[in-house]
Amino acid sequence: MVSLNNNTSLVRQFSNYAVPTVLAAWVYCMHSVISGIFIGRYVGADALAALNLLVPLLYLPYAFSVMIGVGGSTFVSRLLGEGRERDAAEAFTQALWLLGLCGVAFGLAIHFYADTFVQWTGARGELARLAKDFLHAYAPFVLFPTACYALELFLRIEGAARFGLVCLIAGGIADVALTWWMVSHMQWGMRGAALASGISQALACIPMLAYHFVRARHVRPVARAFARLDHAWRMAYNGGSEFLGELAPSVTIFAFNHAVLRWLGDTGLVAFAVVEYMTMIASVTMVALVQSMQPIVSFQRGAGNAHAVSRAFSIGIMVTAGFALAAAFAILTLAQPLGALFVPHSPAAQALLRDALPWCALAFLPAAINVTISGYLTAIEAPLASMIVALLRSWLLLLTMLWLLTDWLGPRGIWMTVAVTELATLAASIVLYRARGRRIALQAAVTPKEPQALL
Repeated sequence: MVSLNNNTSLVRQFSNYAVPTVLAAWVYCMHSVISGIFIGRYVGADALAALNLLVPLLYLPYAFSVMIGVGGSTFVSRLLGEGRERDAAEAFTQALWLLGLCGVAFGLAIHFYADTFVQWTGARGELARLAKDFLHAYAPFVLFPTACYALELFLRIEGAARFGLVCLIAGGIADVALTWWMVSHMQWGMRGAALASGISQALACIPMLAYHFVRARHVRPVARAFARLDHAWRMAYNGGSEFLGELAPSVTIFAFNHAVLRWLGDTGLVAFAVVEYMTMIASVTMVALVQSMQPIVSFQRGAGNAHAVSRAFSIGIMVTAGFALAAAFAILTLAQPLGALFVPHSPAAQALLRDALPWCALAFLPAAINVTISGYLTAIEAPLASMIVALLRSWLLLLTMLWLLTDWLGPRGIWMTVAVTELATLAASIVLYRARGRRIALQAAVTPKEPQALL
């Protein structure tokens, strides 16, 4: 075990978490990006637009998985840091039940109400038909994306991050092979893309669940885990800001889709879908880096090491901000070839991308700082402050800015919205960190404990 009493060990712990966490995030992206490339090239631009219209609905199971995974893993990490292994096991068991019940509920809702959901997106004609094809094929597999992300986070706490990464990589390889076979070779269109995505996520999820039952020593299900129901409540509440942050695309993309259709038509919707794919890897990598910081902060807070808590936060924000700058440069450099990869037969969509991507790049650095502060506040169990940041950057300010900027500037305001929102949120994030983050972190020093090693 690596000691966390010095800066070197903290950097090592962060890197040990960050490498598998970032790779896992990229594997998650692969599912969406590969589907987008194959659909755009072999089914058509309308199919890519239809899939983007479904993003608000498809984010719901994922957002719930993030809420239970992040809220639960930070809570379980603190309990383990305090030596309360039975409580940690009970909390994990309650998390499994929540994931299972909600996954089944999401799947049934999508199966029986697919037509209603498609009507809500605003899709009509061919777009509506393509969207329904995807949903009907995807519904039986919704349980797996609901549970997969959370299970992988709990594996990191158990010390089995590499196993979780292997499962995700195997699922990603299966996704590539199945999508190629079903979409390109068999020409099953949207139905093939949905089946490939669902089957590959099942292949990744089932072994991770089995590991927790068979091989895990600390983070494993136990009998009679519901004597205290407050564990489930605390996990959900603590992950509430992450839930709102991940749920935000369900609302904001819905709003953006309608704004894009109003100002730029179907071509604009195709361009917006490509923007989402291009920025996805950068966004999930920043979140993954923050999630690498969170268990260290939670564990050290539980162990009473205030200096290590502050140092872990500093490492997290420096690495995440550095990546954001590199990502901004990369997206500007690779914009043209990536646009040609997704929509080779739509010069009009590629022209819109050239206007949109500089504004996307401008948003990366303030977004990195906002995400890091919000994640840190979750890790020290200040969920209300974390939730405020999440609400501002992904709901309140974002929707307000979308309405104001498009009213003032027309279609250009659509592309400016995210950058302006992240810059405005940055001021609030700094204030909340100074008001809540420092004070709560320093409370860990009131009852200092012996240095411990992170599992």
